[in-house]
Amino acid sequence: MTHRIEQHSTTLLKPIQISPRSFKRQLETVLNALVQLRIRATIFAKLPQGNSWLNDLKNYSQAVNPCPEIYLFKRPSSATQAEFKSVIIPNTHAMQGEYFLVVIAETVGLMVLGQREDVVSIEQPASSSEDSETESPESLPKVNYSISVQKPLLQRKVNEIQQLFQASLEEHAEQPDVEAAIANWETDMQIPDYCSPALLDAIFLQEGSFQDQLQQKARAYRRQAMTASSLSSQNEALLNTLRLKDDFLNTVGQELRTPLSTIKTALPLLSSPNLKPPQRQRYLDMIGRECERQINLINGVLELLQIERSLMTAKPEPVKLFDILPGIVSIYQPIAQEKGIRLAYTVPNTLPAVGCPENWVRQIVIHLLSNSIRYTDSGGEVWVTAQDEEEDALVVNVRDTGMGIPQNELSHIFEHFYRGRQTNPDEEGAGLGLSIVQQLLLYCGGDISVESQPDVGTHFRVKLPIYQGT
Repeated sequence: MTHRIEQHSTTLLKPIQISPRSFKRQLETVLNALVQLRIRATIFAKLPQGNSWLNDLKNYSQAVNPCPEIYLFKRPSSATQAEFKSVIIPNTHAMQGEYFLVVIAETVGLMVLGQREDVVSIEQPASSSEDSETESPESLPKVNYSISVQKPLLQRKVNEIQQLFQASLEEHAEQPDVEAAIANWETDMQIPDYCSPALLDAIFLQEGSFQDQLQQKARAYRRQAMTASSLSSQNEALLNTLRLKDDFLNTVGQELRTPLSTIKTALPLLSSPNLKPPQRQRYLDMIGRECERQINLINGVLELLQIERSLMTAKPEPVKLFDILPGIVSIYQPIAQEKGIRLAYTVPNTLPAVGCPENWVRQIVIHLLSNSIRYTDSGGEVWVTAQDEEEDALVVNVRDTGMGIPQNELSHIFEHFYRGRQTNPDEEGAGLGLSIVQQLLLYCGGDISVESQPDVGTHFRVKLPIYQGT
């Protein structure tokens, strides 16, 4: 008879499909949180073959004192790991493509479950490759992943593990660690009523740092795509650009799904009678921030794609700044007033028209003005001015007295997905606004420069070409 995770709980615990690398990252997140809080737990683990999958378990084992008890399920032919207590997988439970990490402590009850996508039948016999080959994150197919802290599901899983221990001992008698665990099972394997809020907070915080890593990878993909046009062969450049763009979108699409699993973990906790109101509000705030961040990221990517699609149809047209800048500023006046910021503008009605699609001019000013208000505290000021300073261009200045930008970050602020180190982590910006501004100006023959000083303010200077039509 083949055992499969979640076969009794699919109605309560719905998995999502993620890459093996993302699944490994989720395991790492949980173990790092345990290390951070110095929680000594009993862990039951069944993981893919290979040392790369065991390194985080080893780090946890070495970092916590006294040493935690870690039971690792293994094939009879697999090597024994000195750091762990081995449990030989019984022949009556194939467990093909099934992975799990179950954590039990005085204030912690949590499990991470995974099922390989290519294992579709619970009656399919185990393949020999799992016994002999090393499975790296790159070589595995996608994983159906879920995480839970709900006591009924945990209790069910722990009962299944107890049955596995007993079946393993019946087939392989020489397992003193397994025998001792079974003898003390009822006293040692007590699942708490709810999982430690501090552990969940630590997991959520690490998810935020992984979002930063996603943004760095996405910026790298985009930089490669932007430089692909310099290749000597135009055909090769085109193919590389398309492939890199696909990689960029696939990476964003795949990794956007991972934070949703954290949100799914927090949602069941909101109905727990043991959860205190401040903790419940923190989870609600976290869910709201994560949802808003994902929406902004998706909207930003779609806006970039829309700009590229509109290049073929967009034509320079005469646009009077006096006709559009006051309207944009008036839209943001209530937002500025609510934050206690003085917002003002100066736009002479005698300025000549600029040659740029009106919608693009609006987007440029909106992104810059929104940025200035976002990073300016109460009591600060934001100004928007337009002047005839250049022979063939008008200059739009957006100044603020906000937090400013360090000099070592100024060269990066126009990169896709870049968010400065001083950025408030609660801000939901995706790091795409300034890159969109620069791209629009590039297409209409304009330019942008910036001067800034921390705690003093920032000055964006936008040059828009004067309309030369007849």
